[in-house]
Amino acid sequence: MKSVVVALLLLGSVQEQDNPEYQHWANCKAGSWVKNRMVMENQGKKIEYESVTRLTEVTGEKVVLEILTRMKKDDRAIDQPPKRHEIKAKTPPQGKTIVEKDEELTIAGKPLKCRYYEIETEATAKAPKVNLKAWMTKDIPGGVAKSEVFSEGMTVPIRTIALEWQKD
Repeated sequence: MKSVVVALLLLGSVQEQDNPEYQHWANCKAGSWVKNRMVMENQGKKIEYESVTRLTEVTGEKVVLEILTRMKKDDRAIDQPPKRHEIKAKTPPQGKTIVEKDEELTIAGKPLKCRYYEIETEATAKAPKVNLKAWMTKDIPGGVAKSEVFSEGMTVPIRTIALEWQKD
């Protein structure tokens, strides 16, 4: 889910362009990681995910991540199998920027200089219209300090926040 959110930051013409998600990971060394919490609601029930995303490979064409996820629902915690995720350096654009500005946030007790984006995508036959708010920083591997995603049919946004990280 996190990579879908960040992928919405891709802006510009219909040609492939530099992928911001790739760029945020490519400025780190293998071994860098970030731990995130994502909170969402499904049919009135709160579901929480915690994930650790670790950078395993960096090339000029792609970065490779390993993602470990634990879902928390009610009183249960379910560990999901590790996932491998590749992010290409170039990608087609995925939305229209509505707002872009600098903001400072305190995340995990650390002051961070962030670039705030509000991005909107159009609905397609395969996906609903999506509104994204993201606070991006070069200080966290992968760049996402905080995000909120809202789409048609949702009653509350999906919220993600970085809990801790190590940037090598």
